[in-house]
Amino acid sequence: MRCGRTSLDRDEPRGSSMSGGGDELRLVIRESSPTPVYEQIRAQIEGMVKVGALHDGDRLPSVRQLAGDLRLAPGTVAKAYAELADRGVIETAPGRAARIRRVTTVPEPLLRAARTYAEQSHRVGATFEDAVNALRAQWD
Repeated sequence: MRCGRTSLDRDEPRGSSMSGGGDELRLVIRESSPTPVYEQIRAQIEGMVKVGALHDGDRLPSVRQLAGDLRLAPGTVAKAYAELADRGVIETAPGRAARIRRVTTVPEPLLRAARTYAEQSHRVGATFEDAVNALRAQWD
């Protein structure tokens, strides 16, 4: 897995394309979010692993590469990677690339339901935040 070109939309998020295995994946940093940037990185990478978009052994960009693509301090990316390692999502070692570890993915029926929900949310013009809030409201 290597980091590709960065795209930047000044009104919205900072993003970095990460490609591996022929798939194009995106990390999006929302500057307006109350969630710290390192947590946004951690959550997105962990989410990609859980839904099967990143697989056991996939190589992540170096801390410096990802920080440069996202226009962030390397310490921010390093903190995200450290948390991913603590959670057992990635393996790290000095001088070696961070790699995805084998992690249990989300069951296929749940992924299908999520896909359907996302499609319906798009059809009615809901934002991602609205869709998540609606799901949270129904969770109890």
